[in-house]
Amino acid sequence: MSVSEKEDDKRLVLQLNNNKVEAFDTLFHKYCEKLFRFSFSLLKNKEDAQEIVQEVFLRIWKKREEIDSAKSFKSFLFSISYNLVVDQLRLRLKDQEYRKFLVHYFESESFELRNDLDYDKIVVQLRDAVEELPHKRKQIYTLSRKLGLSNKEIAARLGISIKTVENQITLALKHLKTSLGKDVFPVILFLILFA
Repeated sequence: MSVSEKEDDKRLVLQLNNNKVEAFDTLFHKYCEKLFRFSFSLLKNKEDAQEIVQEVFLRIWKKREEIDSAKSFKSFLFSISYNLVVDQLRLRLKDQEYRKFLVHYFESESFELRNDLDYDKIVVQLRDAVEELPHKRKQIYTLSRKLGLSNKEIAARLGISIKTVENQITLALKHLKTSLGKDVFPVILFLILFA
């Protein structure tokens, strides 16, 4: 996240603290799609994913005057999102079918759901892991995640096939997941929301 993005979030949070609906709308539009994609990728249910997004932003609106603009808004958003999805998954775990799906989804890898997330630690680990990527893979990952270019746009810009772009992003994400450790759930959330 660039300094200007941090400053932009800080400015928006200050406005939100003062009940500015426009600031809330801007933050919503900035993060709602990422939250939806993450929720849907785990819950596999459009309505549940939409409810998670609505609940996250409802909580943000309710706590708007308490949000500390000096702290990372992404970290705050990360914590709320994580807890809501975990709660939803715990409800789902009562369903035997869904248990089987999760075991398969996480490839039988044991993972521990944690509530003591350290956002800043993950940011540093992610930055280090990105630096370890081979030059071309790092370039493709950066164009995708930092600049938000589509696979087609990246392929055109670099003069390579879309399939090559897809493969390089898949390999980059696999490396990042491995580098960030065995706590798969928060890593996936972080990568989808913020990487």
